[in-house]
Amino acid sequence: MKYLLPTVAGCASVAMVGTLLVSAPTASAAATSPEVSKEALNVSKEGLNVPGARDSSDSTATAANQSATSNLPNIFKSQTALASAKVPDIVNASASAATGSVNNVSAGLTSGADEAAPSETEQAPAEGAENEDPKSDDEKSDDEGAKDSSDESKTQDEDDISGSVRQKTEDGVNIALISDVLDVPQNNPSLVGFTFSESKSNIRIQVRVKHGSEWGNWDSLDEEQQEEAQNKGSEPMTVSNASAVQMRILGDSAPSEAELVLVDPKRAAGDAQAVAENDPIELDDQVSGDSAGAESAPEQSTEDSADAEAATAENVDAAAGATVTNQNYVPGSSTVDTVAKKVSKPKIGSRSSWGAKAYRGSPDYASGIKQAVVHHTSGSNSYSAGDVPGIIRGIQAYHQQGRGWNDIGYNVVADKYGRLWHARGGDVEKAVIGAHVAGHNTGTFGISVLGTYNSAAPPKKTRDAVASAIAWKFSINGISKATSSNMVGHRDLGQTDCPGDAFYAKMGEMRSTVNSILKTGEQPGDSKDDSKKDDKSKDDSKKDDDKKTEKPKAKTTIEKYAEKNKLGKALGKEYAVKGIKGAKAQKFEKGTVYWSKKTGAYHLSGAIASAYKGNAVTDLGLPTSSEKGGLEDGGAAQRFEKGSFYWSKDTGAHYTSGTIMKYWGDKGTVKGHLGYPKSDVVYKKGRGEQLFEGARLVWAEGYGTTEFSPKGTIAGGVSDDNAPGGTTPPGDDSTDDKSAADSGEGSADDKDSKDDKSKDDSDDKSKDDKSKDDSKKDDSDDKKKDDSKKDDKSKDDKSKDDKSKDDKKKDKPSKAEKIAAQRASIIKDAKANLGVKYVWGGTSPKSGWDCSGYTQYVYGKNGIKLPRTTSQQRYAGKEVSIKDAKPGDLIWIPGHIGIISETKGQMYDAGSTRTNTTKRSYSWMLNRGAKVIRVVG
Repeated sequence: MKYLLPTVAGCASVAMVGTLLVSAPTASAAATSPEVSKEALNVSKEGLNVPGARDSSDSTATAANQSATSNLPNIFKSQTALASAKVPDIVNASASAATGSVNNVSAGLTSGADEAAPSETEQAPAEGAENEDPKSDDEKSDDEGAKDSSDESKTQDEDDISGSVRQKTEDGVNIALISDVLDVPQNNPSLVGFTFSESKSNIRIQVRVKHGSEWGNWDSLDEEQQEEAQNKGSEPMTVSNASAVQMRILGDSAPSEAELVLVDPKRAAGDAQAVAENDPIELDDQVSGDSAGAESAPEQSTEDSADAEAATAENVDAAAGATVTNQNYVPGSSTVDTVAKKVSKPKIGSRSSWGAKAYRGSPDYASGIKQAVVHHTSGSNSYSAGDVPGIIRGIQAYHQQGRGWNDIGYNVVADKYGRLWHARGGDVEKAVIGAHVAGHNTGTFGISVLGTYNSAAPPKKTRDAVASAIAWKFSINGISKATSSNMVGHRDLGQTDCPGDAFYAKMGEMRSTVNSILKTGEQPGDSKDDSKKDDKSKDDSKKDDDKKTEKPKAKTTIEKYAEKNKLGKALGKEYAVKGIKGAKAQKFEKGTVYWSKKTGAYHLSGAIASAYKGNAVTDLGLPTSSEKGGLEDGGAAQRFEKGSFYWSKDTGAHYTSGTIMKYWGDKGTVKGHLGYPKSDVVYKKGRGEQLFEGARLVWAEGYGTTEFSPKGTIAGGVSDDNAPGGTTPPGDDSTDDKSAADSGEGSADDKDSKDDKSKDDSDDKSKDDKSKDDSKKDDSDDKKKDDSKKDDKSKDDKSKDDKSKDDKKKDKPSKAEKIAAQRASIIKDAKANLGVKYVWGGTSPKSGWDCSGYTQYVYGKNGIKLPRTTSQQRYAGKEVSIKDAKPGDLIWIPGHIGIISETKGQMYDAGSTRTNTTKRSYSWMLNRGAKVIRVVG
């Protein structure tokens, strides 16, 4: 089995890092070599038939549309987006840079929800969420994301895949290339990328990841352009905890020499020791920049929530971050203040510790650095501390063996646990020329954080580590102050969203941290301040001793939070939250505070607090942000570990989570056509439902999410793919495969009238027979009296004979014959009702019916009581293969159901208001993975 190894590097693999203190751990992973495989990429018919393969080309975009700074080719962009993203030909680069600014052209861009990381023993404190902009992330899903946001049963034109391959996405974009579904390693992260020689048209490179049985959304990869590359290609994409991946290339024509590159970095014996010997960076509070509302936690390790923060950190409004003008850096153009204090080196893991391959040739050096560039690698955030060395090995293998680079592109790499790693070869204390920003590699220091940070910023500890490395590099190059010109994000120098909106919004905070370090000249581990603290401690020891007896009982974290947020007096004692291990809560006058070691403390109040009970507690976990108001129509929202609550005046408070939440997020959440949720989401037996203002969403495992009419209720609603709405459902054509709808055989109303007439005729005949018998009786009354004994005997004998014949008839039919007769009767009744009008939610032949109402009626006429909805009918019998299908069996896909007819390849079904009840081909259903359900026999 060939593995497809994914690594999503939003910023490819170009990390610049300055001169850092390099530790030399004894552990080395050098003996482990990543496995790199290349496959020619073409158009796979099997790949096209996989559910979701032809999903919309912008399925991961939010309602605000994708940022123009993404790698979306110009052919797909609006003129407005192109104009806003255009980089000026002439750039005014102010050397003083104190007032310089970088225009954040990517503000508002969001990508798929960042993946939830597995619980780690090494984590960092969680961020506050006061200024959160609630969005629908797959928490991390992750979701829980990845994101199953589109469904193959969406409305599309009638020519479904039937006999030939349609190479178009649902929104009409050409699929130039698409791969088969490829398995990936289960025990360690992997990477996937794309290389090619030339392309005659603009292309978009997309990858999607499968977690268990659920596909995520199609994510676009940036194209990496570097001077030392031997081909063209994408950044690598990192994949963690996945079961499979698939790649597709969108564009008018396929690139030449297209190859899919798979990297399995494997797990090395020395990885764990490399991590253990590389201590995370820790800055004092007075040195570290403001963490913007981070809550104090109970006494615990500062590494206890890095995964939680990376996965559940608030969505940051990038527009609120630092502003810098889009400008091209010209080496030597900045004025350098040489009055800089010497900053000691932060600790950094050596190249040998993560198993680096040798630099191809000799590293090149610049005279010094004048700018630092911050990146993210993109891809999964669900990596453990022990995965980090392997991921870095994988990026290097892709750059060297996949793209022909001399080495990994970044100078230094940071992970979400606050560790620094020496990446590109050469003396880390010197200005090694990297490969992280095309046209800007000389005189710059590239540092990249592993992961994707569009909707959530890296943990504070990681941001401090990045700032620590940059401060050190600045100090040895005579730069005394970090500004918006000399410390920038990758997006400021190229058309990309790197380092992600949420991370980019923290650039101002990180510049402040760098300046604090430069001002004091102190790094973590320095002891100058410690001596002062010791002296102060001695001077105050007497005071402390005197106060010990008077010291009040220390307040709990929950009490401190309540006091800070002015929640009033406590209304009871702290208690354990039922169903969530380690969670605590306490009620106050103005709300209830919930706390855990993983989430920190947040409070609920009002309608959301009232709705947070029962299943909501176990389904969502604890809150991870404060309530955010000011949403559409005066609504509010609040995020939790596994989902979010949304409230509006018209709908009340309801929660959503998982795949349905991700789909809703892709459609614009409350700003989109779906509006606010009107019920809580429900998942059961591979199926999920939730009612919104604009539609009812139904998700089925393996098939994705479908929108239905919002009419009806969740519990009893009809899961029919053909709700009214002015569009024609897939396969809804009265002449599909030249199988015309038979509309002239009479409706159920005609049948009923025939039945009534037949009954009347029978009654009349019975009366006539009775009249004749009476007449005969009158004429021969005397004879009957004379022969009464003989007649009575004769009747008794005849009765016995008739009974004997009936007994023989009862014994005669076999079980198979009875089943065949029942099937024939089902077909007869199905055919008898052709032409009955289609009515959404209907169940009667007189007033009309939908697909499941029709099947329920026909089966009911034959003594079989089917449940009401298509999803329930799916489990009314046993599943059989299509080759074993017989007339009278049911054929089902999510949202639609029909009865297999006596004609091969055709069925009876109630399709829509246009076709009504008809007989037609079911080939379009087979292309959507139809199931045959046997109820009879």
